Amino acid sequence: MTANRYQPQDLLDNERLESFFNDFGDEATHFTSKNALSGFMRSLEKTVSEMTIERFHSLLSRGMALSQALEKWQSAGIWILSRADKNYPVQIKHHLREKAPAILFGTGNIELLNYKGIGFVGSRDCGPSDESATIAYVEDINRHGFQVVSGAAKGVDSIAMHRSLSNGSSAIGILGDSLFKACGDSQWRNYLKSGQLLLLSPFDPEASFGRGQNAMQRNKYIYFLSEAVVAVCSGIEGGTFNGVKENLVANWCPQYISSHNSPNLAGNEEILNGFPNSKTKVKILAQPKVITPADSLASTMGIVEIEPEIANVASSVECESNTKPSPHDSSGSSIENVTQCDSEHQQENSHCDEPESMSLSHPAFNGSETLAFFYFELLDLFRSKHTDDADDVMLSETAILDGLHVLVGIIGKSAVTKLIAHLHTHDLLVRPGRTKSYQIVDIEKLH
Repeated sequence: MTANRYQPQDLLDNERLESFFNDFGDEATHFTSKNALSGFMRSLEKTVSEMTIERFHSLLSRGMALSQALEKWQSAGIWILSRADKNYPVQIKHHLREKAPAILFGTGNIELLNYKGIGFVGSRDCGPSDESATIAYVEDINRHGFQVVSGAAKGVDSIAMHRSLSNGSSAIGILGDSLFKACGDSQWRNYLKSGQLLLLSPFDPEASFGRGQNAMQRNKYIYFLSEAVVAVCSGIEGGTFNGVKENLVANWCPQYISSHNSPNLAGNEEILNGFPNSKTKVKILAQPKVITPADSLASTMGIVEIEPEIANVASSVECESNTKPSPHDSSGSSIENVTQCDSEHQQENSHCDEPESMSLSHPAFNGSETLAFFYFELLDLFRSKHTDDADDVMLSETAILDGLHVLVGIIGKSAVTKLIAHLHTHDLLVRPGRTKSYQIVDIEKLH
């Protein structure tokens, strides 16, 4: 346009717009634009010149090998996420833009990409005090409803992930080496099956750890998928130290540096002192924040403490949709809204105000408010499908998940499916005959 003496505002002028289309239809007017784009044209011509018949034959011959590799990976439970897929993390697109990997490889619960997490990075060679500090931080964030995001490597990474998983929470592991090998690793296998774990990698599932500096590159993905990152311990060199430096320069997310009694904090001290020993000046956009195991990371971030129980989540299902946690909202306001909404909900007259002896005495609940709340939410769903009794209503698992879509969006499909299975095991959900649909037993009619 500019090369042919047109301006963007000319497209709003009917006369100029008509002239523009007339000129555009004349190929002779394109030559001026070609000169203006000579750099692009030279690059295009170079690309075309490299498209030889030999090159095409080479690429086409890889089809069979690729097909075999895909079949092998899929048999191990590995799925592929393209940049065009709706589940592709928008955080990665936002930070890397056109450099975002065209394909991500993963195994496990893909829905965990929608959950908020705190990243943990640190040395492989950590000591007992570093392990204790890591556990203290993980306990704190799990209490506030956050999962762990880390690198699944030996040391701080695996300590943080295992603690979160053993707490009944979830974790995302970003791998720099063989994802294919990790699928069969006994330390992760059960958590992958239970839906608590997601292992993700932007690299070839069978790539070795040192290929292409994968170990260094994968650190940035931990930052992209985290609300904040805690560096527990690090040396002056290595992936942890360089990853922190990258984050402070790019300001991807808040950076916390642990200060605890440990001989492995040389890198931490260098960071907190402003990189005084760096050969070149480090121009950082964000300041690191010091934290100790005695501090509450969530409180430092301004998050109101909530109990990570499905009961609280179930109570908030009827609240406004803005209470749903967003994987991109780091303000913590959604958690505060859930807490406020939960309080208001409990003040209303509903089945939640039934006498405790009635709602918790059933063997299926085992005294758990979590299970009781879920049951009554489900009972409301069945009742909404019938004008008189819920007993005659039959709903498939898909219909139940659709009806409880807000809850599914918050705690995940896997968790809701397990709750459905629990009620079915205890005969509160029954399947008449060979049907795949459920009927619900109304315990309120039994009292």
